Amino acid sequence: MSISRLDSADRSRYARQLRLSGFGESAQAALLDSHVLVIGAGGLGAPILSYLAAVGIGTITVVDPDIVELSNLHRQVIHTEAAIGTRKIDSAQQRMKGINSSIEVRTIPRLLTPDNALDMLDGVDLVIDGSDNFATRYLANDACEILGIPLVWGTILGFDGQVAVFDTEHGATLRDLYPEVPAPGSVPDCSVAGVLGPLCGSIGSAMAMEAIKVLTGIGTPLYSSVAIHSSLDAGWERVPVSPIPGRTPITDLEQHRGDYEQHSFDLRSADDRAPEVGASPENTLGPATVSWPDLGDNLVIVDIRDDEEVASGMVPGAVHIPMDELLADPSRLPKAPSTLTTGPADTAALSEPAHSHGIALYCRSGIRSAKTAAQLRRQGLDVTSINGGYLAYLSQPASQRS
Repeated sequence: MSISRLDSADRSRYARQLRLSGFGESAQAALLDSHVLVIGAGGLGAPILSYLAAVGIGTITVVDPDIVELSNLHRQVIHTEAAIGTRKIDSAQQRMKGINSSIEVRTIPRLLTPDNALDMLDGVDLVIDGSDNFATRYLANDACEILGIPLVWGTILGFDGQVAVFDTEHGATLRDLYPEVPAPGSVPDCSVAGVLGPLCGSIGSAMAMEAIKVLTGIGTPLYSSVAIHSSLDAGWERVPVSPIPGRTPITDLEQHRGDYEQHSFDLRSADDRAPEVGASPENTLGPATVSWPDLGDNLVIVDIRDDEEVASGMVPGAVHIPMDELLADPSRLPKAPSTLTTGPADTAALSEPAHSHGIALYCRSGIRSAKTAAQLRRQGLDVTSINGGYLAYLSQPASQRS
């Protein structure tokens, strides 16, 4: 990394930082020469991106396919009411450039996947994971291990949060802290458990500070340890984390692809059940999951997100039935196009739900739709879950969206 020379505008903008003992122009120049990639422009991403822009990270890449919703604003303070319905990366970029017009802000409206992660992360100096699901967290961790990039990691739930820095050159990784990937849906996310906005600020700001420490060499980064914060008693606890002896290094994402498939909940328990006596081949259920590019023309798409989620947009032509309402009354499932005679799909209710065919469910990320599909399939309903949900839909090029 070449070290830039600060000009007069830099010295004026960053004057309070330059006066810090042990920081000075060399640390500021290191920040200006750094390229940091941030996964997520949501609750954690909001303070992370704001402070990285303000502190003078020269190049910041933001990865997030999501759009701004009203329910985001209590914690995702980088966005405004005027941004509702727009991409989070665009809203964040506008705010960051408003804070510091001298930095470069790059945006990627895609989900991080095993197919693009290595290319997306290659060449950056540091990655900060502000995602909200285990699939992305383990994928980011493993990609960083392969590429030798330090990863600042954080998570929040309820009133508590955790922060760590993972780097195989200096110690432990996420797989040393949590060797087993939690089963999809086994740990509630913020949409279920809730979260207070200021906690996002506390953890996100701590993550931004860890990034600054790693990039400049000041202080002691949270290598081989995790800092646990309880907001209700304002306490911080630092717990050591040691590399697992003999752990096989991560060298290939393909070998661990199953760990990154949280968005496609495991439905084998529904598919592997023994067929009923007298069942005919025509009653055999179709695939439990499907990806957006592989959707057939005869599938009816059902959005099972809550009302406030769909207010900011949904897939064109999809039928909206909230998950709780659908599980309470599966007869609300629309008929597949092949069974319709007149009228649009969203007005045709099933008189015999057990004989429905060709229904594809989606939620925000694929977890709720997969769990819902599993329950409906156990009742004999031929429904499938769309991998990655609405976020995966938004990740597609506009020309490929239905």
